[in-house]
Amino acid sequence: MTPNRTALSFLLLAILGCLLTSCSNYEEKRLRELFHEKGFGSRAEGDAVVENYVAGGDSIVFLIPASTFLDPSAAELARLTAPQSIAIDGKILIPYVGPVQVLGLTEAQLATLVKGLLQGVFQFEVDVQARIVGESKNIYAFGEVGAKGIVPMALLGADCTILKAVARIRWTPLANLSRVQLIRPDAEHPLHVEVDVYHMIMSGNTQRNIRIRENDIIYIPPTFLGMVSRLLERILTPVSVAVQTILGFAQIRFGWDVASGQTNSSFFRF
Repeated sequence: MTPNRTALSFLLLAILGCLLTSCSNYEEKRLRELFHEKGFGSRAEGDAVVENYVAGGDSIVFLIPASTFLDPSAAELARLTAPQSIAIDGKILIPYVGPVQVLGLTEAQLATLVKGLLQGVFQFEVDVQARIVGESKNIYAFGEVGAKGIVPMALLGADCTILKAVARIRWTPLANLSRVQLIRPDAEHPLHVEVDVYHMIMSGNTQRNIRIRENDIIYIPPTFLGMVSRLLERILTPVSVAVQTILGFAQIRFGWDVASGQTNSSFFRF
C-alpha cells in the first residue's frame, strides 16, 4: 500500500470515528433529557398527606355562596360548582377568564388564584373555596400481596401507616411479613426501609409503623419455601400451558367425534 493510500485510509477512519462519536453523544444527550434530578418524576409534586395538591386525574370543585348568583352577570360561575377534571395540560376552565394552569397548586393556592382572576372581572368580591377530589394519589404494592399494582390512597384513608397498608392490600400464604420493604422513590435520595410487620403484629411494638406517603412502594418478599414454590411455578408454567393446549385440542376432537357419531376410541387415537 502506498503512503498516499495509507494516509487516506487513516483519514477515512478518523472521519468515521468522529461521526460515530457524534451520533453516540447526540443519542446520550437525548436520553439524558428524559431523566430528572429529583422527585418522583411527575410534573406535580407535593406532600398530599400534609396538604392536598392538584395532580393529574384529580377533579376540582369550587364552593361559591348562593348570594353570588343573584347578580345575573355572575351566572356562568355556577359551572365552577360542578366537578371539573384536570385537562392533560394541567389546566381547568374558569368562566370569564379561560383556561388556567392549576397543576401542583394546593387548595388554598387554587382559591387565592381564582379569587384574584375573578376580581378583575366583577365589581364585587367573589368568595371562592376550592376542594380537590379524585383518586390520583396512589401507592404501589408488589410481591406476595393480594392487591398488586396501583393502590389508591383514598382506599387507605388519611394518616395511613405501613401496618394499615399491609392489612389493606393483604398478603399471600407465601409472604414473608418479617421483611416487608418500604421504598420511598426519589431520583436523588431514594429511601429503603425494611420493616418486621410480623413482629409488630405479635408484639404490638409500633416503633417502625411508618406513615405512608404518596408514591411509596411496598414490596413483600416470599419466604424461602415461597421462593422455591415460585421458582417451580415458573419452570412448570410452559409445561402446564402445553398440556392445557393438548387437552384442549383433544376435547375439541372428542366433541366432534361425539357429534358425528364416531366415538370408537377416537379420543385415545389422537
